[in-house]
Amino acid sequence: MASGMTRLRIGAAIVILACALSLSLGHVLAGSLGPSSPPKGLSQYGVVRLYATTTFNGHARIILTAGEAAPFFVSGLTLLLDVPASANIILSAIRIDGIGNIQLSNSGSTPSSQVVVVTSGLTYGDIVQSMPAYLSFLMMKDPLGNTAIVANGGSNGGIVITITFAGGGLISSAGLTAIATVVAPVDTTVTLDIN
Repeated sequence: MASGMTRLRIGAAIVILACALSLSLGHVLAGSLGPSSPPKGLSQYGVVRLYATTTFNGHARIILTAGEAAPFFVSGLTLLLDVPASANIILSAIRIDGIGNIQLSNSGSTPSSQVVVVTSGLTYGDIVQSMPAYLSFLMMKDPLGNTAIVANGGSNGGIVITITFAGGGLISSAGLTAIATVVAPVDTTVTLDIN
């Protein structure tokens, strides 16, 4: 009786295995999720440093884009002022890959969620290094092992960062330079604009 039961189990296992092996991969694969590019190997990434300047009158948008629909990583985004900041410069909103603004603070308020990028009295600060833990979902390691903000390139990708003086007050203008350290595919063009 035991050997009959064993033969039955072995027979059932063989039938199940034969059915599984006979499935065509065409039945398993789902439809396309939209346009994509082949994955880029880490050896196909390089480092570029970009800069842009503007007159900062209390509000600016920093825009980083890449030409190819592949991830790019911003491991440093340093702001330099030509005079000491007369108020805290805060990160008020960030948008990645065109998916709506993540609002971090409102004009005239100083909520606990605001990100201080340049402290009053200083002439520099780094946005990436200022990111708090609650925004860690925007970050990951770049191919060189640095913590970075990651975004996709291409027509719907990129990063838009809005900075303002804390409290929303208009304080005398200053020359502002943004310097970005970006790890991106070597065959794409990366741009940095401030407006």
